[in-house]
Amino acid sequence: MGLFDKLFGNKKKDEQEENQNSFEEMRKLNDKTKDGEMEEENGNKKKGSGISINLKPNYENGSITISSSHVGVSTGSTATDFYVYEWFIKETGEIFYVGKGRGNRYKEYHTRAYEAEKIRKQYETDSRFVSTGLTEDEAIEFESKEMARVLNETNDRLTNRVIPLFVNRANGYSRSPNTPELKFETAPVLFANEIEEHYFGQKARTFDEVEDKNLKAVVFITRNIRDEINVIYGGNLEKYQDETNALLIGSGKNILRSKYAKSVSAWIYVGDDEVQNYEIDQQQALEKLGRNIPTYHLIDVWKFLKEQYGAVVLKKNESSSINPVHLRVPLSEIKNIHNWDRGIDEGMPYWEKGDKERKMGNLEKAIELFDKARYNGYNAPALYISYAMVFRKLKDYDNEVAIIDECIERLRAEKINVNQNIIIGMRDRRAKALELKQK
Repeated sequence: MGLFDKLFGNKKKDEQEENQNSFEEMRKLNDKTKDGEMEEENGNKKKGSGISINLKPNYENGSITISSSHVGVSTGSTATDFYVYEWFIKETGEIFYVGKGRGNRYKEYHTRAYEAEKIRKQYETDSRFVSTGLTEDEAIEFESKEMARVLNETNDRLTNRVIPLFVNRANGYSRSPNTPELKFETAPVLFANEIEEHYFGQKARTFDEVEDKNLKAVVFITRNIRDEINVIYGGNLEKYQDETNALLIGSGKNILRSKYAKSVSAWIYVGDDEVQNYEIDQQQALEKLGRNIPTYHLIDVWKFLKEQYGAVVLKKNESSSINPVHLRVPLSEIKNIHNWDRGIDEGMPYWEKGDKERKMGNLEKAIELFDKARYNGYNAPALYISYAMVFRKLKDYDNEVAIIDECIERLRAEKINVNQNIIIGMRDRRAKALELKQK
């Protein structure tokens, strides 16, 4: 916690509760290290950061020097028989995986190297040693150098999930170069990454054509939102969301939370995603619901509804009827409001205790502890999500809306990157709270 977080916005990962009222689409902000669990050469698991960055302040000019350490994680072994190896396709010579190990590691099945194992299953492949007779530290260093060489000097698509920083190009998990460019008010595609397209012939997939009969009960998918906000929505995503929500509700449609709810009739993507993730989701829908789910994009649904029902007039005075009664101090009196680290240190313990009380059903006690966490400067989305779930459980929709409004305001006011999925999820929850309040 500290300088890295302030530079890159990689705050503490929020603990999420998997139920209908939580945000199931809220993904972890950083999944590159697979929860930091790296596979050792003997098949055991060892915790590690996967990617490490050294930040060195330059006191003469106030700048910061950023350098990357190696991608491997040391097990502390003193052996000197480590090696670095590559897997490659015999016919083309393409290198698709670089690893370190000892013994028979180079020819064993790698449970976490999913894409690499798919390639080994489909193609005739082989392995070769790049360097042998190494200490573990030497192998870790050489492994990183070899990855960098492949990415800098060849066009091979590495399937290694974690790669060295500051190389000329990424591994093969980026969008295929054949992915169409984003355009204003135009739905993107479910894209294929380079690995899937190059090795398995997978192509991008367009979203389904919108049909009114499939809009009866929809779920919004808010993961994987990147440049879409600025390009597709012209920096005004809220306009399209608010108008679509109003048109759906006004025409008698339902907006659900659970992607696999029995009554779900369509998924509406706000951003895009990989084709293979879409296929996995559809397979799960087939297993859980016995059917596939029509999949639309928000911009297409927005256009369709406007054509069907005409322009929408949004109510501007929704919040005027909100009258929350609470004991929370105003933002101006919060301690450590401009000191994220101290807010974490002094406020987070109260949130942790409060969330335990929430899960045990002690809702009033939970609110007291959340108020203390907030007062001491804790400002993570986890706090506001916990607040919102408690108020929903209490059917206190006034306070739920008020705390969500505060959350969105504070997240937007921060000078570091904020995961847009969090704000979108909060706005959806706010709309649902207002709907419940009116019933």
